[in-house]
Amino acid sequence: MMDASSERLSGPADLAASRTSWPGSLVERALALVTADYRRPTGPLAMAAVLAAGAVLEGGKVDGPLPYRVAIPLGLLATAPIGVIRRFPTAAIGSSLTASAAFVVFGRLSWSVAAVVGWLVALAACPVMLSRRRAIQAVVLTEAAVLLAPLGLAGNVTPWDATTAEALAVIAAWGAGEMLRARRQSAIEHAAAAEQLRHLSERDVVARERTGIARELHDVVAHHVSMIAVRAATAPYVLSDLPAAGQAAFTEIADEARTALAELRVVLGVLRSPDGATEATPQPRIADLDQLLSRVASAGTDVTMKKTGQPRPLPGSVELCCYRVVQEALTNAGRHAAGSRVLVELGYRTDALSIRIGSGRAAAPTDSPVPGGFGLTGLRERVAMLRGEFRAGPDDHDGFVVAALLPVSDGPAGAAGEQA
Repeated sequence: MMDASSERLSGPADLAASRTSWPGSLVERALALVTADYRRPTGPLAMAAVLAAGAVLEGGKVDGPLPYRVAIPLGLLATAPIGVIRRFPTAAIGSSLTASAAFVVFGRLSWSVAAVVGWLVALAACPVMLSRRRAIQAVVLTEAAVLLAPLGLAGNVTPWDATTAEALAVIAAWGAGEMLRARRQSAIEHAAAAEQLRHLSERDVVARERTGIARELHDVVAHHVSMIAVRAATAPYVLSDLPAAGQAAFTEIADEARTALAELRVVLGVLRSPDGATEATPQPRIADLDQLLSRVASAGTDVTMKKTGQPRPLPGSVELCCYRVVQEALTNAGRHAAGSRVLVELGYRTDALSIRIGSGRAAAPTDSPVPGGFGLTGLRERVAMLRGEFRAGPDDHDGFVVAALLPVSDGPAGAAGEQA
């Protein structure tokens, strides 16, 4: 007995099939055996072999209006193509229907039972395996052949009751094919709906995780950075005997903390709304590098920038990635090679932007486990998202080099890249 859980797991097509009466279910299963995946042709080949053998045997015995030299080849044409109906549906169905139409019009009494079965199978396969237009053409031409039979062409005498039965058989076979096509379409739509539901569930889980990360960043990191900004801004007023250099240093710390808070708010906005653009807080671009270098230089780092090629507007994802590469390289240089000379080189190529930041002496290894030492790993991932190349390591002059090559497409920047 089927329990409630297994009944819930059954699709609409399965429940409908369970309510189908046995003749319809038998026809549907036979048709499904013929029209299934052509890479497993056992069913059609076996059916074609049995029907072809029957057509040959019956065609040689029946003394009808068509001689056996004609009846046997027509019987083979009506049955044997079923073996390749999955791979060549149009040719196989057309051959079977044409041969059967010849039997109906010119020699109905020579039409074997095997050929009739092949005719019905081909008719039922029309709506399943052919395009709508070709399937309708096939059934219309088949009905036309059936209606021509009573005219007695070539001495073929067909009573009206037989013609009526054949016409109804065409409609019944077509209906069986339509039923199977509708079942398959329903199964496909059911699977697509299930996949869409799974995708939405995964997106909901990801959104919850991103919201949780954003909440932690806001409650922990943003709080501490805010406190740094407040304390740095109020220190010159609390320490009355602070020299001018110290006051400038505290002012710079407060400014950097406020900048960090602004960028953190951008990151929080992206985490909370990954599909929305953050137009109110635009992402930094190459034009903002001058301001970045000025802040770094004011902290005591000797940094210069050199550009080669013809500067031009680039996709936002490329410009943002360039800014982050330079920013992280300068941060590492200040942390591990304080007081060294840093050279930032940007090369505008036809199809790429090259970036090279070299410091005066060797910095920490690429993946060194220092506090905050995941910056270069993040840069490598960011560059890889743009299908670019990234390298970071010591150079031949006891220095440290961070280099990247970012492909530049002719199309506009993608939204994903803008939010990276």
